Amino acid sequence: MNLLTKNASTELELINRALNNEGLNGLSDKSQIHRLGEGAWHFAYLVEKDSLVLRIPKKTAYDQEVVFNRDELTTEFAGTKAFYEMANKAKKGICPEHFEYFVHDELTYTIESYLGTSAGLGDQTEEQAKRYGAELGEFFLALEGLEHPYDGIGYLKVGDSGNVKGSLDMDLKACIIEETQEYLDDLNTLASNNYRFDKEKVLNIGKELLSKRSVEREKKVLTNQDTSPENILFTSSGARMIDPVPILYTGTSLAANYVYNYQGFFHTVHDTERYGKCQYHLHIPRLKANAEGFIAGYTNGSPQKLQDLNVEVFIKLLSMAFTHHELLQKDELSHEQIIRFGTKEQIEKRLQIYLRELEAFTTI
Repeated sequence: MNLLTKNASTELELINRALNNEGLNGLSDKSQIHRLGEGAWHFAYLVEKDSLVLRIPKKTAYDQEVVFNRDELTTEFAGTKAFYEMANKAKKGICPEHFEYFVHDELTYTIESYLGTSAGLGDQTEEQAKRYGAELGEFFLALEGLEHPYDGIGYLKVGDSGNVKGSLDMDLKACIIEETQEYLDDLNTLASNNYRFDKEKVLNIGKELLSKRSVEREKKVLTNQDTSPENILFTSSGARMIDPVPILYTGTSLAANYVYNYQGFFHTVHDTERYGKCQYHLHIPRLKANAEGFIAGYTNGSPQKLQDLNVEVFIKLLSMAFTHHELLQKDELSHEQIIRFGTKEQIEKRLQIYLRELEAFTTI
């Protein structure tokens, strides 16, 4: 049994312990187990009578043992709870409205509202994909209008008093300015290597866009970095969001992360273990339509918002190209890097795609 526990419990026993722990009735036998799905890191079970989803972490993921770490799991789940609460203020029902978690070496789980079934990318028309994207763009914009109580920036952590906060004690504007210089350095590094692309054109595009990067217009937002189609439910009632990677940062940057992924990145990584099962390259028209809708929903007719978003999308493309460059400099790739990015041959081929895209990038 590939479930995270130190005891030799059966799947049914762990499920029933979790349900009983939440004051719910258990299952009478294993025939009542309703396996909803399997992710890289957990199994999901539908508790149909209570309209809940129970998730139990795996003890192995990507062929490696998962070591129980109470602090890491608590941080992950507390961050999810914080984001769900904020998200549902921006748009009621977009995330599970009930979410609880329990962390122990004998039993770890989360349990949340069931949001319904999802239409796969292949089951959507381009117009439907565009509408889903528009909904999510409007949602990301709404997040920027909310106030929150969280200190710091970056990925969330749980403080000594149990409070959720950003992992970096840094001013957002200072961080943006520092990062912008780092992106300029990355741009110069790519141009100074022997890669074959129009370096002068890319340098000029990059310097122009980076000089226009929004700083004073940005505010700290509790938002979500992981909005891959795996973590979006495309339901008959609209788009819903699960399994976030919450982050305290500029909303424009994370909106651009969404756009870049759907416009380009997901199309190029079908040859990796991490993304191969999703076969995103077979759904490029719908992914692009989704991104188009997102842009419209997020910018809401504002030329300034559109320009700020465009700058951040360029930064995401530049960062991905630079990441691939750095991977090629390593003597040996780690197991995790191979899972996410593939072999060096695949990485080199992908870098050439990104360099061509940098050449073709359009300024606004």
